[in-house]
Amino acid sequence: MSHLTWCTILLIISGFKRENAKQNIILILADDLGINDVLWNNPSAPTPHIHSLAASPSGIILDNAYTLPVCTPSRAALMSGTYPFKLGLQRGFGKHSPEGLPLNTTLLPEHLRQEGYSTHGFGKWHLGFCSESYTPLRRGFDTYFGLFVGDDDEHTQITQESKRRARAEKKENMRSRKGREIRNYKKKKNMKKGIKGKNKYWNKNKKQYHQEKEPSKKITKNKKFHSKKKKPNNNKGKQPNDKKKKTSNQGKKPNQITKVKKNNQITKPQKPSKEEKIRQQLLRKPTKFGSNIYGSKAIDVIKSAKKEKPFFIYLALFTKSYPREVSKRRGNINMDEAVAENRRKKLSEMDESVKQIVKALKTSGHYSNTVIFFISDNGARAMLDTENTNNPNYPLRGSKGTVYEGGTKVPAFIHSPGLKTGSNRYAGIFHMVDILPTLLHLAGGHPVSGIDGVNQWEAMSTNVKSPRTTMIYNIDDNFVPAVLDGPGVQPKFQIAIREYNFKLVWGQPKMLHRSYREAKGKGGLVVDQQVLELYNLEKDPREMHNIANIRIDIVLRLKTLALNYYRDLIPPRFMGLQTTNQVLDAKSDFGGLSGWCRAVMSTSCGPLDKNSFY
Repeated sequence: MSHLTWCTILLIISGFKRENAKQNIILILADDLGINDVLWNNPSAPTPHIHSLAASPSGIILDNAYTLPVCTPSRAALMSGTYPFKLGLQRGFGKHSPEGLPLNTTLLPEHLRQEGYSTHGFGKWHLGFCSESYTPLRRGFDTYFGLFVGDDDEHTQITQESKRRARAEKKENMRSRKGREIRNYKKKKNMKKGIKGKNKYWNKNKKQYHQEKEPSKKITKNKKFHSKKKKPNNNKGKQPNDKKKKTSNQGKKPNQITKVKKNNQITKPQKPSKEEKIRQQLLRKPTKFGSNIYGSKAIDVIKSAKKEKPFFIYLALFTKSYPREVSKRRGNINMDEAVAENRRKKLSEMDESVKQIVKALKTSGHYSNTVIFFISDNGARAMLDTENTNNPNYPLRGSKGTVYEGGTKVPAFIHSPGLKTGSNRYAGIFHMVDILPTLLHLAGGHPVSGIDGVNQWEAMSTNVKSPRTTMIYNIDDNFVPAVLDGPGVQPKFQIAIREYNFKLVWGQPKMLHRSYREAKGKGGLVVDQQVLELYNLEKDPREMHNIANIRIDIVLRLKTLALNYYRDLIPPRFMGLQTTNQVLDAKSDFGGLSGWCRAVMSTSCGPLDKNSFY
């Protein structure tokens, strides 16, 4: 009896330890992934391994996951748990802007490090690097390998320029070298002519030199100088003319064969089209910033991790594909099909990397104690044919850079062997700012005050109603400096908010300009219409029927709610300033140079003017 009691106590204690052990966390952030890019929404999507995690009994698909319209704001929301318009990052920034996440903001890896986690970041940062204080190793990560800049193409711009210079120098060297070879050839030719003719005395020694040296060259090239020993006759009984005839291409290398005989007609092989050449060029592009590189770094961490210390891995992958790099070299060619194929290749690489990461978790014994969270930073870029089922945002309206559903509603799921909800679809509203408090809850941390995110773990794991009923798509206003002030132009603004199933788009649907140069060309403002649109997303998820004129009561309520949020708006700090220095570094793994700005601690603004035109 005592033995049985001892066994029971041991099992209870060990079970208690497993339940209270901190979960390892892997946060995977895809780049420009639309809801039609995943297998649970599109049967032809190249993501079978991701689907196996999301649709398994241990997975939960988030059917209403939202983020911001572009990269930097969404990553700021993820890391801070705060709407980016409160940080002055609602538009994002380019590589030459002296911007970053304010230093008074505590980021997710800093919170997790305080809870005893080892923290590791791989891939795309895009949250500032002009000051070293903005960079990942100063913002809570123990290790980091990836690019500071927002695009792998940005990192390669300087590399391409140096390669172009190197090619030009090589071409010039080849020209001079070819000139030398021609001169030497003519000189030798003249020397040979002198042997037979005019200057016999001058060529006397040369003549002897050529008579001695040239036969040794001819032995390897001319069969007349080969040994004339008789070869055994293996063709007895055959006529002398029965020798095997050589074809015109026999003995040639494959790339030397220029003609093919077909149906007794000689035809030239077909050359690939210009579009096909470009497509192959895209597919051959080296994956220096591919998912396999960063995924392998994450696997190294998993294999070396000790079970006594939990780890957090932030894996921000480059999965977008743009035609600008190729179109600059090849002219105005329709590259949609080639880019789409290259994009599918990147998605397949991401899917394979996720598969290998899960495999490493299982072989290392960490799988049963790890939570995997997957989400995209925003919707996919605009496609020409929005009604095509191959459109990554199909069937939603809009794309990256807009506050419509196609730019802000993204695929997401959470996977953990400890999850047994009975239903793997979560219909509650989930926003990017909710990731920080949700993961911090899993890590055993205390709730963070003063942020916009809410902990959704209990709602997701038990499949109950979401604690979130309201969310902000984005809030922005064009605080136009005097140098950009266009005459007689009404200021532009953008407000998009959702409460329950109703969504209000007020002002400009597209993102306001992020670039000083682009804004200057149009009077400091984006030439885009301002709208007032209301949609019932439960009945109209494609945002096709504007009911603002019918439900004026809801419009007024959402306007009032949005203006309460508007009071916390911080304008972008340095939209009119850009460094002219070269801040990219092709030789650096980070892609950018720090130390050319001073980091911002915080930004505060005074009360709103009562005479605001809103």
